[in-house]
Amino acid sequence: MKHRKAIFALLVAVLFALPVAAQAHMWVGGYMGANFASSSDLKVDGPGFSGKFKNVARDASFLGGGTIGYDFVNEGFLGYAYPDWMKYFSFAIDLGYHNLDVGTQSRSATLNGVAFNNVKINDLSGDALTLGFLFIGHYGFFPDSEVPNGRLHPYIGVGPAVVFSELNMRNLGLKNATSTNIALLLESGMRFFALKNVSMDLAFRWRMFSPTYSVSTGIGDVDVKSDLNLFNVLFRVAYHF
Repeated sequence: MKHRKAIFALLVAVLFALPVAAQAHMWVGGYMGANFASSSDLKVDGPGFSGKFKNVARDASFLGGGTIGYDFVNEGFLGYAYPDWMKYFSFAIDLGYHNLDVGTQSRSATLNGVAFNNVKINDLSGDALTLGFLFIGHYGFFPDSEVPNGRLHPYIGVGPAVVFSELNMRNLGLKNATSTNIALLLESGMRFFALKNVSMDLAFRWRMFSPTYSVSTGIGDVDVKSDLNLFNVLFRVAYHF
């Protein structure tokens, strides 16, 4: 995943290097927070066998990323003659990274239809890079002379995302496996304008996707599948220009 980390760092740097001489209403922001995953079954299929580990847990992890957005208003940078109602809508491109590890645990499992109890799963490290596209609706409260559109903006955004994830199998003597998947992305939060051009967000995010990792072994390829629901709590600071 080293190349993805480099891409992530480069794109975030580009977001913050955008010219700030223009007037509102584009914005760039950076965020940090926590990533949590719900427990889900881990399905394993290979030559001559099929199995399932039930309710496998993932470790919580640190989340970091950057966002670039555009508000559909009639003034400022790229400010076309939009209808007045479009001021309640925005569009954003988001890039976030976090680990996606499976800690050592014991779970019930089935192998070729035979049930087993307390099967040990060894540590498996992994990570995920998400490129998301959000269509956002928001409404401003408490307008004043400095922020005429309102200082406090509850918002909700939804859209597609592409998740590039990796499963590290080296502790089992196997090569790493990757998966690229389309995901559903939902974010809801509260934005507060501390200054005319500086906002702060406190948000909750949800992603759903189903990765499949094809692992090369001495007996052939083994597919490792799961359905993942990821939950994030994040804090973002953005500059509007």
